[in-house]
Amino acid sequence: MDSTTVKVRQEEDASEQMEILHDGQGGRKHKRVVFTAKSANRNAGKRAKNYLRSKVRMLNWIGHYNLEWGINDVIAGITLGLTIIPESIACALLAGLPARYGLCSAFVGPFIYLFFGSIDKVIIGPTSLVALVSVQFTVGKPLEFAFMLTFLSGIVQLIMSGLRMGFIFEFISMPVIKAFSSATAVLVIESQLKVLLGIKYLVSGFIESVKTLFSRYSESSSGDLIMGVCAIVFLVLFELLEKLATRRNINKTVATVCRYLSFSRNTLIVVITAIISYIWLLSEPQVPYVLSMNALSGLPNLTLPAFTIEAPEKTYTFWEMVADMNVGIIVIPVVGILTNLSIGKLTPKGMVDTNHELLTLGMCNIFGSFFQAMPSSGAFTRYAISTACGLKSPMANLYSGIIVLLALAFLSPYFNYIPEATLAAILICSIFTLLDFKLPLRLWRESKRDFAIWVLCFIVCILCGVEVGLFVSIIVNVAHLLFLWARPEVSVKIQEMDEMQYILVTAGNGIYFPAINYLRAKVLKAATQAEFQIPIVIDCHKVTGLDFTAAQGFVKLAGGLRREEEDESEENRGGEVLLILYRLEVSLQKMIDNADNLVYCEGQEKLREFLTQESLRNGFINLKEHIRASIDLGYKIDIKVDS
Repeated sequence: MDSTTVKVRQEEDASEQMEILHDGQGGRKHKRVVFTAKSANRNAGKRAKNYLRSKVRMLNWIGHYNLEWGINDVIAGITLGLTIIPESIACALLAGLPARYGLCSAFVGPFIYLFFGSIDKVIIGPTSLVALVSVQFTVGKPLEFAFMLTFLSGIVQLIMSGLRMGFIFEFISMPVIKAFSSATAVLVIESQLKVLLGIKYLVSGFIESVKTLFSRYSESSSGDLIMGVCAIVFLVLFELLEKLATRRNINKTVATVCRYLSFSRNTLIVVITAIISYIWLLSEPQVPYVLSMNALSGLPNLTLPAFTIEAPEKTYTFWEMVADMNVGIIVIPVVGILTNLSIGKLTPKGMVDTNHELLTLGMCNIFGSFFQAMPSSGAFTRYAISTACGLKSPMANLYSGIIVLLALAFLSPYFNYIPEATLAAILICSIFTLLDFKLPLRLWRESKRDFAIWVLCFIVCILCGVEVGLFVSIIVNVAHLLFLWARPEVSVKIQEMDEMQYILVTAGNGIYFPAINYLRAKVLKAATQAEFQIPIVIDCHKVTGLDFTAAQGFVKLAGGLRREEEDESEENRGGEVLLILYRLEVSLQKMIDNADNLVYCEGQEKLREFLTQESLRNGFINLKEHIRASIDLGYKIDIKVDS
């Protein structure tokens, strides 16, 4: 038999061809679709393109970039660059590092985030939260410990991203994040009080620090205190300019000037106080306040972090550094990503790809460690400024990073003229916005459980450290979720259908092995109260999951509904209660073994038939009144006829 091939469609760039085979008489035999090599290459190209877009997020918005976006991003980037410079210096001071290393974090991270970042209004750089936590693991150690901590934090974040562990952060509730942020704000403010007073000491723990501060209050310097208070007053007054700019009756030009003066307040106070110090030192050998010394000049070198450190007291190997930093290599990545996720939830979309954000932040920290940077992440203060400046895309990271690079290249020697009290004032004013005591008041009114978690996290963070408070709060949250898993909401009611009573049990979203015994106890209690006379209907329409232990638990429940009396005579033997699993998915039914008094049904009519059959079997209704119940459903109906 001869066959001919007819090409229904064949174009030069066709992705497929359809062949129709004919027999010798011209009748159609069959047809088949032939995928060409070009089709496979084309599909592979699409997959590669989509994968590249999912990783390099810049490709998703750069095609839509326009002049309006560019103008807004330039303005926002320059403003943020001028803001991030004093913030970075202050964060480096808080972390016990020279100013240069804070600025290194403020230019490497933005360049990486420009290409891979997924949250528009995140500007990467050092933050007071991360600085406060990191100093606990690097204090008293060589500077290289800070760079190794940055490197290991990035590695941990990459590993978490690769293992798709972003779901873990869903276990950290909003009350925990808010309590953690508020506690960190309190700790940062307390740590800067000694700087405002010009007192030098290093102790661990909030309580010990407060005791030391009060015991050495007599050593305070009036020069530092005056400089710090003046800086705080200046920052607060200039912050009010932003509110002034929002008034309706104010001139538009004046409003714009006020807004950008407010955004630049950190830079202005640093420049003003540095100029004062410079002029003072022209005529006097020293100023009456402490300056932020040890500011190195020039750009950082590109180098791997040291895996072996030779200090005067000892030589640290890589594993000794890891052991000394302890849980810091876990806590720092968690704190950093939490900030980014919190900012992402404030954006209009409110959705964040946690695994991708872990990947991006991990690269920021790994590449940052090559330039001697401290750990970095987004910051709420920078988010507020970027929103107010009308930032449109992550392109603002480019301009911000360039501003920081220029500062590193040309202004580093002048950082030595910045008073430490000024930097402390910047930290206090910027972190003060994280103090949120309105939330616990609301939680007290609306959710006592969340209020208790907030209080627990806040107190433990203050007394035991933020890493301990965060860990304890996560454990409490997970324990509560496990409790809900083991004790799901189970509704038990007496219902009627055509005057036939049954016990309706409505289960929660998933019945797994921790919850099955709880469900069995509820059902058996209801059956006992009904004297095992009416059937049990478990409505499973909400049940989306079932495991093997829970499936066997349903079989045991059916067995528990067979009531045997002490009198084993046929007439006095207790019956068995019918267990009906109503609206349970077929895929889940297959996991449950068969039982004599266990049945399934999907609709109301089938349920009515089962209830009627049971009522007939138990003698609650007359067979003649319900002739439709004579359908054999697999249960024997004993009709006793009196002689």
